Amino acid sequence: MAFHMTIKRKREFQMKTICFILFFLFTCSAFAQNDTKYFSADFNEDGIVDELTVTYFIGTLDFASYTDGATKTQYKLPYQRQETKHSLVKVTPLPNYFTDSIGAKALPKIDSLMFSVPLTKKADQSLLWLLDNYVTKTILNNTYFTGYSIFQSAWTKQKPALPKNYRLLITDTLLLKGLYSSHQLKDTCSAAYVTYLGKYHSSAISLNRNDVNAVYPIRLDSAKNFQLFQSAHGIFIKKDSLYSWVFVSDGALYNNIQKVEWESIIDVKTYNDYVIVLNQPYPAIQNSLFIVDWKRGKIVELNRKFLLSKFPDARYMENIQVTEDYLIIFAKNKPSSEDLHEIKIDLRVVLEEMMKL
Repeated sequence: MAFHMTIKRKREFQMKTICFILFFLFTCSAFAQNDTKYFSADFNEDGIVDELTVTYFIGTLDFASYTDGATKTQYKLPYQRQETKHSLVKVTPLPNYFTDSIGAKALPKIDSLMFSVPLTKKADQSLLWLLDNYVTKTILNNTYFTGYSIFQSAWTKQKPALPKNYRLLITDTLLLKGLYSSHQLKDTCSAAYVTYLGKYHSSAISLNRNDVNAVYPIRLDSAKNFQLFQSAHGIFIKKDSLYSWVFVSDGALYNNIQKVEWESIIDVKTYNDYVIVLNQPYPAIQNSLFIVDWKRGKIVELNRKFLLSKFPDARYMENIQVTEDYLIIFAKNKPSSEDLHEIKIDLRVVLEEMMKL
């Protein structure tokens, strides 16, 4: 018995030692990933030195705080880093101090110390599509739809170049309201930086293709009257000789988790002049289905209870097909499930209701 207890205690000691080492390594890693820098200068040009503290996480701005040297008032500038908000759009509300005469002098100086993503005054069409939908997003509670939004179609002669990362300074009141609401920010600041992680349109990892390093944009099967192209997170079409974005997936806008490093679109189908999009909510399971009416500039998110009413335990829609006037959905309880449910939806009924919005 004594020998048995000795072996048991030895194993317990070994396990405790391993746990301690792992905890130590994790802690060291966390500290290594965080980096804080301190700056002192008369940023607002009032003759008194101000302070700026900037904290980065894995090379990305986490948050910053600015202290006015004269008043000793501290202003915080949070940044929704990628690990905590799965969205292509990041919102940094600017305290009203930075829109007043004194703080406005400091902002250009501290801007370059906080951000590595360039500031621009011009947004590309994919972000403009997103911002339109942030402004017009409307929550519904009816049989067919959980929400809809309206966008202004913008047609260009050149095939869209997939965007890079950049920032905008936003002061539009309605847009700020939509951004704050979708990003669950209880804020009333009259200006905000919007950082667009556009590079993930072309650099995200493919989840459903043999080549995980897919080269975007990918040309999809064409509809009768237009051609489809897909990035990792968006869709644009070619009609005659013109191009237009018709969909951009975004975790905050659609309240659906998605890891932007991974492709967020599973399947795309067409029905007449409508585009039907099934999204990938990785790393979550419950995904969503959208119908885009690009002629009218309207998008709806279909009600999952309506789509999956016959199989209420199903949460994951694996793929879709369109056969004549019907949408066929293949659904599972979860991605690893073997049981596949086939669901048939009459698109004529759905689109008739969509026309009423």
